[in-house]
Amino acid sequence: MTESHDREIIGGHLLVIGGAEDKYNERRILKRFIELAGGADAAEILIIPVASDFPEFAADVYTQAFRNLGVANPRVLRATSRQDVVNADVERLVDGVTGVMMSGGDQMRLVSLLGGTKLADALRKKVRESNVVMAGTSAGAAAMSTSMIVRGEPSSYPHKNAVKLSPGLGFLKNIIIDQHFSERGRISRLISAVAYNPYYLGVGIDENTAIVLNGQGKLEVYGEGTATIVDGSAITFNEIAEVADNEAFSICGVQFHVLRDGLVYNYLDRHPIQPPNEFLLPDLG
Repeated sequence: MTESHDREIIGGHLLVIGGAEDKYNERRILKRFIELAGGADAAEILIIPVASDFPEFAADVYTQAFRNLGVANPRVLRATSRQDVVNADVERLVDGVTGVMMSGGDQMRLVSLLGGTKLADALRKKVRESNVVMAGTSAGAAAMSTSMIVRGEPSSYPHKNAVKLSPGLGFLKNIIIDQHFSERGRISRLISAVAYNPYYLGVGIDENTAIVLNGQGKLEVYGEGTATIVDGSAITFNEIAEVADNEAFSICGVQFHVLRDGLVYNYLDRHPIQPPNEFLLPDLG
């Protein structure tokens, strides 16, 4: 089990979305976000769209989506540069906030604008010490990790150059996220990321799918796709450091779990929670 001093520190919930979540129809994931943030009448939502190429458009899309779900006045970080983020009124943005949504786009842009600022520090404190729900989709999901995936083309096999890692925002300490997972064939790059540092738990999340994490070790899958968990803690052989850049490498002892909507994984003890039999068996009545 992970040592107590190195546990994930989550006061409320993290809602990590694989991208392309439904914003116009059933909107299950956005409804769950609002529910975790206190319900439509009480939720105080902050939208952070700076990862997007078009942050004003992304802000408008989420503002309208949340208003349509009953949230009266979502707040928005209006910023197109790091100086804008540095100059932002942090107290006004985060005071009383119960939910934060980081949009998709480019995770490197998000971290290069937000990382190391007073706003990032305030958000990290909120995540650790309050009942806030921190949500991120696509790039916003990838950036939640201490070490994030920033690049890596789909490949037919894992190799040393299958993935490029960079520092993230650090809301998640020991979990590394990959998004648009099944849709873009990213299993090889997630295996490579875990091979670089088997201490990290790799989680690949499909589109219109999320994982919901709390501070007690519960990771629940929510949405129409699956979450793929790559656990390297029991690896017995790993030669990624010994091969050439584009050469295949051997790795033994990796554990995989593929979980769909409603299934739960304990990310501290690193094992799935066995669902009840009635969850697995269709009613053939």
